[in-house]
Amino acid sequence: MHLVVDIYERRDFATFGPTGCNMCGGVVNESLVQALSVEGIDLPPEVVQRGIDSFFFHSEKESVALYAPFHQMRIATVYRGAGPRGANGLKWRSFDGYLLELATKSGANLIGERVTDLVMNEGRPRVETKDGLSQPYDLVVGAIGVNTPSLELFEKLGTGYERPATRKTCNLEFKLGSSFITGRLGNSMHAFLLDLPKLDFAAIIPKGDYVTMCLIGDKITNDFVDSFVRNPVVSTYLSDSGEHDAAACRCAPLASLGNAVRPFGDRVVLLGDCGMARLNKDGIGSAYRVAKVAAITALFRGVSAGDFGKGYWPVCRTIVADNRYGRLIFKVVDVIKKSRLLTRAVMRMAREEQRKAGRQRWMSMVLWDMFTGSSPYREVFMRCLHPAFWGRLLGHIGASMLPSRGPVSEPVRGQEDNMDTSSLGRDYRTGDVIVREGEIGDCMYVILSGQAEVMRSTDGEDVRLAVLGKGDIVGEMSIFQKERRSATVRALTDMRIMTVDRKIFLKRVHEDPSFVFPILQKMSQRIRDLNAELAQLKSG
Repeated sequence: MHLVVDIYERRDFATFGPTGCNMCGGVVNESLVQALSVEGIDLPPEVVQRGIDSFFFHSEKESVALYAPFHQMRIATVYRGAGPRGANGLKWRSFDGYLLELATKSGANLIGERVTDLVMNEGRPRVETKDGLSQPYDLVVGAIGVNTPSLELFEKLGTGYERPATRKTCNLEFKLGSSFITGRLGNSMHAFLLDLPKLDFAAIIPKGDYVTMCLIGDKITNDFVDSFVRNPVVSTYLSDSGEHDAAACRCAPLASLGNAVRPFGDRVVLLGDCGMARLNKDGIGSAYRVAKVAAITALFRGVSAGDFGKGYWPVCRTIVADNRYGRLIFKVVDVIKKSRLLTRAVMRMAREEQRKAGRQRWMSMVLWDMFTGSSPYREVFMRCLHPAFWGRLLGHIGASMLPSRGPVSEPVRGQEDNMDTSSLGRDYRTGDVIVREGEIGDCMYVILSGQAEVMRSTDGEDVRLAVLGKGDIVGEMSIFQKERRSATVRALTDMRIMTVDRKIFLKRVHEDPSFVFPILQKMSQRIRDLNAELAQLKSG
């Protein structure tokens, strides 16, 4: 079967400012970064504005830092377009442009024309463009946001599609310089738990020489934005002097509230913000998630409304149900922000968990997963119902009633070991042990760069079994069952490696069985290589 894929995209992602902008926060969360690594899609340093390994939460009186599992940069900040207005000369590339480049290298055709109409003709959708192109297709996919007029084309097709409800947000780009950002913000996103009306989420996201300020709420007016920027807690992270230059770019896009009505029909399916998206978080990740399921449905079931109803819609329903938990959680957060006592107790609990190694990090993981979007809202909510969570929280509420000793803050951890802030994963030096034989593992590793040797101890001597390089996977058997490592893996050169959590991997496989295919390919190749070596030994 030969597939022909045409991509209609008239936006120029090499253009700075609004022309090439997709109006979003531009964060690729850790679960998606890991998934892309397993599938062989490595985000290069010129696409990643900054790798994130920690999250800072700031209240009116104190701050607390949460660090990523395995202390790795597994969150990427990106520009969907080329960057803010006036940012000419930067070395970075557009995230969306990079993905389009990968698609065209794989055989897709990029058509840079404006789509003006979408009609059903003899049971097949037909795409018409401003320049006169009229082309019928077996399947049309709407991978578009809620800020585009193209949504009207799908609404008038008669499939029953209705766009999701929206609300306004605000994104601002400030040029602060890489030295200030590294010294003040570090490799961290900064979220603000401030008692401000109608504000659900506020964060400052470091990106190269710039930071993106992202505000999500019901009434994000210009006056509200200006007062937020001048807030003493916020302004500390915008300049040393307490003053800042005007934003290089500023936009107020609509944000999807997550739930469209019937985002599919005969030979038509809609993805991303215009279809089903996670509330307030992980728009890129949820788009990837539903796109995979839609593709599998089209290839192995069919492209009728009935096929998408059976293969695609169940995942959409899962997102709808999870968003209900998300709305409930954000209401709870709003209550906490209004109470100085509760805010202080939450911060104290998270801080204590970070300082005591080996302790179950109840509050830390709730905050991390909620604000990074790394886990479903339902999972975060159920974690909050655990008796141990409440027991510890009540203890900190009691302790928070005692007189305060003054503002509590923590220094931002700066760049360590001259690590490249635009690279993801973790660095290993020549000779470092990545996996040790006999240890119990619950994760696997994807080699992003460099080489490693696989060694096994036999009769007191180390025997080299294999040399692995970029794209190879290490320790994959621990993903399927917890067992002792069968060999030691040591860095032959300086390396960069991405750790893949067992929990995240199994979730992906449950939803998309094809996700395990790259690993099966690697394992099959190793078996073939081993058989070839055995045959060579016998013939010798």
